[in-house]
Amino acid sequence: MSLVIPMVILMQQHLVAAGSTLVAKKMQYDLNIRQPFYGVSPEKRHKIFKLAQAHTTIHNIEDYQRLLLWLWSGIYREERYLALDAGEYYTDYQTLASFDIYLEMLDTADNVDILDRLASNLIGKVILQHRDLERYLIQWRESDNVWLKRASLLAHLHHQQQTNVTLLTETILYLAADKSMLVQQAMGQVLNAYSQIDFAFVDSFIKNNITLLTPLCRREARKLTMMVNSTVN
Repeated sequence: MSLVIPMVILMQQHLVAAGSTLVAKKMQYDLNIRQPFYGVSPEKRHKIFKLAQAHTTIHNIEDYQRLLLWLWSGIYREERYLALDAGEYYTDYQTLASFDIYLEMLDTADNVDILDRLASNLIGKVILQHRDLERYLIQWRESDNVWLKRASLLAHLHHQQQTNVTLLTETILYLAADKSMLVQQAMGQVLNAYSQIDFAFVDSFIKNNITLLTPLCRREARKLTMMVNSTVN
């Protein structure tokens, strides 16, 4: 039996012990999703993950991928959070070889609580290493799936100086008329993030496309602008 399975079972046992029915119901209500929760706070979940790290050492990429898929396929939401915790923690295995695993997880990403971390911290990191994978971002922005559209934006979030500005701005303009709040918010988020690298460019981009960008997108993108202006004044 793979050492990953006892590791997952250990985490599940601790999640059961730390869970609260009342907290679980509130979490499910707040996120408006069907998947049940154990009712475990992020702080307690992080402690459980540390226990799991001490219990089992992930020696290779195969175990890393098994761990992510086992956790992701769990019944409860916190197991998906732990899959993301593990995915982000074992940085050596955030490589092209794991990209298909991330795509498999993306297929069932159904809310901002998991989609945003998956797109920005895992998928985006591999795409930064392998620019040919940007073809997925183009496919996703053209999808009817709102989560894929959001992913096509948030994958750029942590690229900083290495941001493919041409692709990012093309994607924003392509999605500018999309009525989804989830898409518009993500557009503003990535503009806001890039404004910390090139404030003048983002400021100019917003002004030049003010009639195309929605108020929500502009508000999200302008958060840093307002802070900078208030500091200057």
